[in-house]
Amino acid sequence: MALAPAVHGGATDPDVLDFSTGVSPLPPPPELLAAIRGADLSRYPHPTALPVREALAAAHHGTADGVVAGAGSVELIWALARAFAGPGRRGLVVRPAFGEYQQALAASGAGVVTVDMVGPDFDVPFATMETALALAPVALAFICRPSNPCLTSAPADALVGLARRWPGTLFVVDEAYLPMFQHVEGLAPAANVAVLRSLTKIFALPGLRLGYLLAAPPVAAAVQASLPPWNVSGPAQAAGAVAATSLPDQAEAIRSRLAVLRASLAARLQPLAGPPERAGGPFLLYRLPSAPGLVAALRARGILVRHCASFGLPQHVRIGVRDESEQETLARLWPRP
Repeated sequence: MALAPAVHGGATDPDVLDFSTGVSPLPPPPELLAAIRGADLSRYPHPTALPVREALAAAHHGTADGVVAGAGSVELIWALARAFAGPGRRGLVVRPAFGEYQQALAASGAGVVTVDMVGPDFDVPFATMETALALAPVALAFICRPSNPCLTSAPADALVGLARRWPGTLFVVDEAYLPMFQHVEGLAPAANVAVLRSLTKIFALPGLRLGYLLAAPPVAAAVQASLPPWNVSGPAQAAGAVAATSLPDQAEAIRSRLAVLRASLAARLQPLAGPPERAGGPFLLYRLPSAPGLVAALRARGILVRHCASFGLPQHVRIGVRDESEQETLARLWPRP
């Protein structure tokens, strides 16, 4: 099957000022960098990243058999599709959403059903989801919380209730950005609820590639069986074990600093773009009739922001926070009428 690649943010050109992702602009903790440098590259890492899984299990008050580590949470999305979707099955995606949910489902051979959030507040349409689930069995459903790019968080009790009413569906709740959002509590895994997280966005190490899945042990075992051995490198495992123990102590300070930077960026852009439609974590979301032209004009000036057309929102632009000097540069180079 030929699949066109999903559209993503992120600049590989070091000369581009990148506002298109939600990676923390704060420097990585020194202890994580020390762990990476100290990793023994002369040996194979543990084939299932057991040291990371044990550290994460302790941090989440669970057991290692309920944790799966991946080379980024995107690897786990594809492993979930391999394990639970496939020909003759259906997957469901709540949109706007990360493009890899639909990619992974389609690549598995599954049919894909989409349900759109309800504007203008981008609420999760639980009634529409119930209708879709009732039409025919759904093996796997993806919901992002807080949603990307819409920055809304589905109520935890509503998600838990939905999962209980549809025990034959595995609900994957992608909380990759949740540690960067204030006042949003994480969802606990259950028999048919699996939770995706990232360790590298909040610690500004996206090139390390490390994410994890919290799930019931039978679900975790099926996902682990869909991954190759040694999928998480030695440096990533070394850093992950440290990050798992560091996150509870450092997350609040990071969230607070992101909130300050987010407010500062919104203030700088207020006279240029008006108030953001939504804000949260490392992001501002703007609805701008001139979105395509704005994105192109900024790109010509060496600045990358995320046009949300690939999410189905052609008049929206998502902007990630950066440090103060870079945010000043964005405001200075923002096109004037």
